[in-house]
Amino acid sequence: MDWKAIANGPWLWVCAFISVAIGLYQSAYFLKKAVFILKNHANYTDKDIIKVVRGAVITAFGPIVAEIFVMIALVVTISPAFAFQREGIGVGSVFYELLMVENAATAIGETFGGEDFSIMGFAMVLLVANVSCIGWPLGAAFFTRKLGTIRDKISGGDISFLGVISICATLGVFGFYAAQRLIKGGGLMASVIGGMILAMFFFKLADWIHMPRLKEWALGLAMFGGMIIGKLVAG
Repeated sequence: MDWKAIANGPWLWVCAFISVAIGLYQSAYFLKKAVFILKNHANYTDKDIIKVVRGAVITAFGPIVAEIFVMIALVVTISPAFAFQREGIGVGSVFYELLMVENAATAIGETFGGEDFSIMGFAMVLLVANVSCIGWPLGAAFFTRKLGTIRDKISGGDISFLGVISICATLGVFGFYAAQRLIKGGGLMASVIGGMILAMFFFKLADWIHMPRLKEWALGLAMFGGMIIGKLVAG
């Protein structure tokens, strides 16, 4: 049987919707918990909470748009059902998924996208893709309660120092990925440089026109603009 005949089958869509339903439930549960804590322990007003939620949604806009654009590659190479099942709840990076697909096929002596890629290869892709993520929920289930203690030990109770650590970690992670793209040149380098320039421009523009809310959109607009610039340069 051709693997493409089942790659977009109803059974895979059912699994995808189950995964997404679980993700939506978890999101709603943690949002409810967060609102409860902000109201009863941090003395936040409803207006303050709305501002926090709005800022989080706007900040997430850029990464989500970028993920959707790259997700098209997963849709084309595997199937829409597989892509939805994997990325519908933000399981991981699309780049990681593509690399995993290639490695899974290679493990059984097949070439993904080649004529020798069979239904066995597709089954291996599904197995590896889902088994490789088991560590995430297990880690969340057993170690989340310990993170607060670890955080306090690292920061020594100094909240400002914890903020510095968080900023440095974020800069290190994104700086690492940005450097990887820069050295590859071409469209990737253009995307990084273009996105950086656009981000600085939007932050300055917000000050020039006295519109602080524009800064909340700066990340999303810069990422979207960087992707367009990279595509134009790459051709």
